Amino acid sequence: MVSASSRRFGWFCCSMALAFGGILSGCDSGEHTVTAGSAGSPASVTAGGPSGGSAGAAAAGGTATGSLAAKYADYFPIGVAVSDVALSEFDQLLAQDFNHLTCEYQMKIAQIHPAEDTYAWDATDRVADFARQHGMKLTGHTLLWHQEAPEWMFAGVTAGDAASLELLKSRLKAHIDAVVDRYTDVVDNWDVVNEALSDDKAKQYRDGSEGSKWYELFGSEEYIYWAFKFAKDALEAKEPGSSAGKLYYNDYTETAKADKMLKLLAWLKDDKGITIDGVGFQSHENMTWPSTGELQAAITKFKSAGYKVKISELDVTLYSDYSSGSFVASPAVELTADLEAKQAKRYADLLALYRANKDEITSVTLWGVSDEQSWLNVTPVPGRSDFPLLYNGQHQPKAARAAIMNF
Repeated sequence: MVSASSRRFGWFCCSMALAFGGILSGCDSGEHTVTAGSAGSPASVTAGGPSGGSAGAAAAGGTATGSLAAKYADYFPIGVAVSDVALSEFDQLLAQDFNHLTCEYQMKIAQIHPAEDTYAWDATDRVADFARQHGMKLTGHTLLWHQEAPEWMFAGVTAGDAASLELLKSRLKAHIDAVVDRYTDVVDNWDVVNEALSDDKAKQYRDGSEGSKWYELFGSEEYIYWAFKFAKDALEAKEPGSSAGKLYYNDYTETAKADKMLKLLAWLKDDKGITIDGVGFQSHENMTWPSTGELQAAITKFKSAGYKVKISELDVTLYSDYSSGSFVASPAVELTADLEAKQAKRYADLLALYRANKDEITSVTLWGVSDEQSWLNVTPVPGRSDFPLLYNGQHQPKAARAAIMNF
């Protein structure tokens, strides 16, 4: 991410605002100060402390063997976000446990399209080729995101100037056309627009004050429509009818933003004449929030409106830095057997909920393979080890993996 110093804090902040009835100004503006790293950036910190060890089987009452993807074959694909470097480090594990991949950061605009006349395909190609070779599908993540917007995209564009906005639209179209054309054979769903909704309860859309140059220049949410139109047109140009089921809007703090998401989808459909297929719940969860009841209510809302849901970026942090309603860094913890067992229970509850909604949920994707490479080791507290994934720092399965296999 261009501003890798500020990733997603809304899943903590908004949760506490709801839980305590508090009103936080700019619940997550994406501008809290940290120094490096993000869920989509190449930066990573080796998690210290006990990440190499795991209570694992003892905490879960036995290690479940076999493949996650095979276990969930009757429910939905099980995916994981990877860098191209991770392909060699985790090649056997990926082939065993997953049947779907997401580029953690390589496919975002500034990474794959660093200059107007230059595409950097190699890193994404390696992920796409791995998927092809192993019979996997890929999520196209993401075609438009305010934090991954290279400066060349906006060069010479002035807010309110119709001619320069046409230039901006032509650049966006060219980018989307090129990326879709290259990966349409392996991508089965596209995060067309990522995180365009405001974290401020009083606003619908993320504007310039929350870092969206797209909104600032267009002066409205109109750019969202154009991104979806260009994506749909690019797919249809490759093969008529091939856009069906593939167009998604992706965001975090999904239970708090569900109504805003539905308002966006209704605007696209009713005012702009374009129907998309569903939404991505990023699902960066903590140990207690959101509750499965709150998640079920959100899923039901989208089902009732005719939209699918995918779990696009799942992890479960051990920390609750917003438990007081404002950010206070929780002290670092060790991954004790007790904490690992509680995390395993949380994962088990979440996956049970997803299984119960298998007709609505199109995929479940973990945001990373092993703890030591998680973005949560650098955000929101740089250098504080977190342990949010299914494999520990020694790349051994944790209790959480066994828990979601044992059903």
